[in-house]
Amino acid sequence: MTNAATPQVRPVTPTIGAEVSGVDLSRPLDADVIGAIRAAWLEHLVLFFPEQELTPDQQIAFATQFGEVTSAHPVEPALEHEPRVLPVDSERDRNDYWHTDVTFMARPPMASILYATVVPEHGGDTMWSNLQAAYDALVEPLRHLCDGLIAYHYSESYAADAAAGNGKEWDGVVVDRMDPVEQPVVREHPETGRRGLFVNPNFTLAIKGFPSQQSRDLLALLHAHTTRPEFLCRYRWRPGSLAMWDNRATMHYAVNDYGNARRLMHRVTLRGEIPYGPARPREGVAATTR
Repeated sequence: MTNAATPQVRPVTPTIGAEVSGVDLSRPLDADVIGAIRAAWLEHLVLFFPEQELTPDQQIAFATQFGEVTSAHPVEPALEHEPRVLPVDSERDRNDYWHTDVTFMARPPMASILYATVVPEHGGDTMWSNLQAAYDALVEPLRHLCDGLIAYHYSESYAADAAAGNGKEWDGVVVDRMDPVEQPVVREHPETGRRGLFVNPNFTLAIKGFPSQQSRDLLALLHAHTTRPEFLCRYRWRPGSLAMWDNRATMHYAVNDYGNARRLMHRVTLRGEIPYGPARPREGVAATTR
């Protein structure tokens, strides 16, 4: 495998996802290759790199060519001896729910980079949803409504873990408490300017200012809409596959269909910015809680 000046990019679906070949991620990339990968990433939102051989250090080195690597997770334990790598282990959690990574913190990651070390012989795929395409497909009055909304994001289980003293460093501070954070329902992408929905079934708690039933009903409508098949791609993992996705414009779901087989991934995340959109302009953005 050679690091060609122009990697080969093959779309997985017309809407989201592309497989990239001709690149060895264990070696430093030329500026032209980094630029080509970033352009493909912004277009397709999820990139898949098959047949890689990476140590945790090499995965981190690859990631740093696209942004600042964060600590592994605000609560979950990191890989032993490497606080920037999160082991995603089926023996601990199957992650079979739609979510965008760490939106319960004021500054969620820009990107997640997941490397497959142990995968089931059958099953264990991951699905991703294009939240920008989902926003574009909303009827105009509903888009206009969503543009003006703020939602609370929260994880009750992670908040309990943090309160019990199990919090980790995130964004330069050890997490010892979690309160619901406000995020715009519609997020503007800082690199492309495209708007996308920024809600997910696992961490979006409620719509600010809405009665509880109306909040639940609107979120249920949006969650059903964002998981329509035409917005999705599905990827079959092999040992050595790496996926890199834009956490600002997607959500994902790990399919739990592999019984007692083990599935072990290593995840690295890149530092993001505080989300902004039409309901919360970029200028003067500040973290807010309920």
